[in-house]
Amino acid sequence: MIITILADAATSLAARSVASGPPSMFPRAFNDDVSLFMFNLFGMTAMTFLGAMMAGKQARRVWIQRFHDHPKDPVTIYRAILFLAATGICLRCGAEALNLWGWNQDDPVTTARVIMAKRWIDPIALGCGIVWMTLAILGEPGLEHQLRKAPLPVDMWSRWPELLRAIIVVVLSFFAALAAVCLR
Repeated sequence: MIITILADAATSLAARSVASGPPSMFPRAFNDDVSLFMFNLFGMTAMTFLGAMMAGKQARRVWIQRFHDHPKDPVTIYRAILFLAATGICLRCGAEALNLWGWNQDDPVTTARVIMAKRWIDPIALGCGIVWMTLAILGEPGLEHQLRKAPLPVDMWSRWPELLRAIIVVVLSFFAALAAVCLR
């Protein structure tokens, strides 16, 4: 099936559309607006990596606590919600980043394959979003009840160093997008 999909890319409407369009360094939806393309490339790339980092962190926590946490524990539901949301964002933004990074009007077949891959990844990301929202709605009463129990000190200021890796990813994504646009 995958071989058929890849073979169909060469004759697909997407490949023909990319090849027959007016010369453009960016997908036509950007109307040759360099800054719009660059900020979309930057944002989608950064969110892909940040989503992957968050999903990996939650998956690691679930794995470490697998013998201690019950499936209906509020912390398990909380971790599942975060994991699904992060995975959905990672997949959705990753598919779009792949589309933007893979845009090449001189190679319409590869561009069509990237577009087709994006169309296959999007429903999976949507599924993560649906399950995430369902868990949030179903688990909300129990989670809120647990969160209202006193005392629940939250010291967010001590966690700022944890954001350092995320900030580095954002900065690197910005410079990668800027370089990609400037060097086209």
